[in-house]
Amino acid sequence: MQPEAVELIVLAAAALAFAVAFSPRAASRRELLGKGSVGIVGAAAIAAVPTFDLALFVVLALGVVHSVVEGKRPLALRLRGPVVAVTLLALGAVFARVQGPDVLERLAAVGIVAGLAAAVGVLPYLHPIDPEEQLTSSPVVWLAFVGPVLAAVIVERSQSFLPVDAAGAFGALLIGLGLVNVVWGGAAAWLTESEAAAWRYSFVADWGLVLCGLGLIVADGQRAAILVLFSIVLCRLPLCLVSLEAPREKAVTRRPVNLVVAAALAGSAPFAGFAARLLLLRAATQLFWPLAVVLAAGMLLWLPGSLRLGRSLGLPKGRQAVGVALVLAVNVAVGLYPLPLLLAAHL
Repeated sequence: MQPEAVELIVLAAAALAFAVAFSPRAASRRELLGKGSVGIVGAAAIAAVPTFDLALFVVLALGVVHSVVEGKRPLALRLRGPVVAVTLLALGAVFARVQGPDVLERLAAVGIVAGLAAAVGVLPYLHPIDPEEQLTSSPVVWLAFVGPVLAAVIVERSQSFLPVDAAGAFGALLIGLGLVNVVWGGAAAWLTESEAAAWRYSFVADWGLVLCGLGLIVADGQRAAILVLFSIVLCRLPLCLVSLEAPREKAVTRRPVNLVVAAALAGSAPFAGFAARLLLLRAATQLFWPLAVVLAAGMLLWLPGSLRLGRSLGLPKGRQAVGVALVLAVNVAVGLYPLPLLLAAHL
């Protein structure tokens, strides 16, 4: 397994442990443990198989398993995401391996990037969401639980067979797609009426930064992507779980804890998201400084949506208050000293 994938699997296991430990309902804890364990095993299988083609089979199998979990959306609609993703990724691999004109190399890059977007569930392949759907059958699971490992494996292994001349197009497509998701996700998290949809769009905005980091060829861009993935798994996801189980009157509350949570979600100092944003802006400046200006402007869109999501937690009590404090403390520690996390990923 590649080090980044192993690290992300460990982080996903930690997020699952958090969900089980701090969920207030025993029935919810049992369900999360059972279905979350299946997700961990599936993510590990994606990273463990030796070839890109076998990884696609595992992605499809895991997508089918996730789709048959109880949910209000029709089964065909839930299956559409993984089927489209595997089809696009397979086409990209075929175009990369066949001999032909140069346009095939660019089509290979398009197929891999489009397949990655469909597999994770970001624009232009957003998975449909039902606000009343259980978290275990929600697209948020793919965005925050399986998606990080899947993205690391797809990007790493596709680089082994993509032609050298296609590398530039691959990076440019990732950056362009990332910018679209940063702007769209940040604005939609603020403007949408549904709170569940607001959380989903906030994940999409974070994924926009991940795609930009993966598309930048310098080391700081890759480091930024790892830190944002960490923030998705061990900041946004746990706080989303707490919010979804908070009392319904939470939206009108404005307490200091809500502002601190909003700061963590927005990537403010001293949290891990701030270090990731600094690295990403530095990487963009090294390559093309106007890109850093666009990224900085897109990051400002996080503020209104993060304030909204911070209020959605209300006033955590009991075990949930302990969980929120633990999440914030871990993110402050990584924000102040991210080197161990980056060294574990060999970046």
